[in-house]
Amino acid sequence: MIKPLVIENSMDQKQLELIKSQLQTAVEEVMEKRLGEAVSPLVAKETRAIVEKMQMERAVFGKDMTGLSREQKSQFVDVVRAAAGLKVKANEALIGEQDNRGGYLVAKEVEAAILRIAASVGLVMSQAQKWPMGTDEKAIPSYTGAFLEGEFLGVDAAGSVTGITFGAANLIAKKWQLAFVVGNDLLVDADVQLADWLLALGGESLANMTDKQGIAGSGAPFVGVLNHPDVTVFTLASGKDTFAEFDAVIDAADTIAQVEESVLEGSAWYMNRTVWAKIRTQKDTAGAFILPQAGAVSAGVLANNPTGGGIKPMGELAGFPVFTTKHLPANSATAVSTKYIIFGNLKALAFGEKGEMTVSQHESGTFGGKEIALADQRALVYKKRVALTVALPAAFVVVKTAAS
Repeated sequence: MIKPLVIENSMDQKQLELIKSQLQTAVEEVMEKRLGEAVSPLVAKETRAIVEKMQMERAVFGKDMTGLSREQKSQFVDVVRAAAGLKVKANEALIGEQDNRGGYLVAKEVEAAILRIAASVGLVMSQAQKWPMGTDEKAIPSYTGAFLEGEFLGVDAAGSVTGITFGAANLIAKKWQLAFVVGNDLLVDADVQLADWLLALGGESLANMTDKQGIAGSGAPFVGVLNHPDVTVFTLASGKDTFAEFDAVIDAADTIAQVEESVLEGSAWYMNRTVWAKIRTQKDTAGAFILPQAGAVSAGVLANNPTGGGIKPMGELAGFPVFTTKHLPANSATAVSTKYIIFGNLKALAFGEKGEMTVSQHESGTFGGKEIALADQRALVYKKRVALTVALPAAFVVVKTAAS
């Protein structure tokens, strides 16, 4: 009897998982390459890191930081495709200054997802005090006087009146916009993977700009902590005219002493990573590191991280976490009379947001030096109105190099 020929066509689970992993990696490489052509390879790489983190969270916990389901992500991609003209548009010409013609509204869940991503990668988005705004301008209290003590009264004695000094602090909403180009073929072919990239790109960009403006803004359009006129400035002693001459013990203690004790809880150091590299590796005369474990963050400080589950501190200085940011001067920019380090509590920085996020499109025009109409591409534009202002200047100290 002739036995029937049986063709083995089965794979074990490990083989399937390996193929799936390799396919996913290939998809991300294509996404990174195409996005890198539109923005920059560095931005694409940073965005890919967020996407891969989201994928890892889904594999371990069953959901990622966005909190969105596959269906919600697919719906978001549909909105993007509609905005890019790949589906029939339900509204007329897009005019951003008119609410009823400002493009496609991003679903509340999707907007929240983008904000969560921004909070996971941005200092201001994770630490600043949030204020909802119903109008383009909102006045908030900004106390610029001395911290109040009051007084004890004697028998049958009248108390004195203490004047409370409030400065003018207004949250004025400005339109944040992120524009980038995506090939029409990518918009047609991709689905959930594209949603991951678009969400990550939007969140990272919003976090990056709010950090730039909130931490070091010089007035275009917001004034950040580094350049705020009412923030205390601690100038290093004469002779300390370079960034690296900040003493990890003496100057750190003197800087902390400038901040009122009531706002010390939740305070942290903010500096460029190249400056922190110089400070954390300072040594004593015996050649030993001055900071314990060269400034490595302790378990206690890590547990009290002001960002919660967001950005982790890069080190510890005088009992407070150190966060690094590219928006403060690098060590290579060292100069006399230059502000370069911030110590304080970012809860004293107010972040306001007005209205909903939208996504719109451009079919032509020059983006990155290229006419997109001739390259079979569409420019997608995220828009969101936000505001930033320092509400309590006394909660911060800025370190400045000596004049000579």
